[in-house]
Amino acid sequence: MKLSPREIEKIMIYSLASVAQSRKEKGIKLNYPEAVSIIASTAMECAREGNDLETVMNKSRDVLTKDDVMEGVADLIPQIQVEAIFTDGSRLVTVHDPIR
Repeated sequence: MKLSPREIEKIMIYSLASVAQSRKEKGIKLNYPEAVSIIASTAMECAREGNDLETVMNKSRDVLTKDDVMEGVADLIPQIQVEAIFTDGSRLVTVHDPIR
């Protein structure tokens, strides 16, 4: 199977997001890559489910709180940008202040 670099990147995001979700459920605080991956994965999945851009941004912003991540991680992530596939095509999603 031949995958494009973009497809490989999506697989890595989903894989790390799966690990991050498992750790979050166990009460383990997430590090920077785990936090970014879980937010990006949520945005991509919400878009695929047929939600509009505003809904995708809002749902992605509600995934993590400062209590879910290691100290200082929230400050390192002022925004996350991810290309997501919506029902009408691909668009860039920007999630501002993704960890509250």
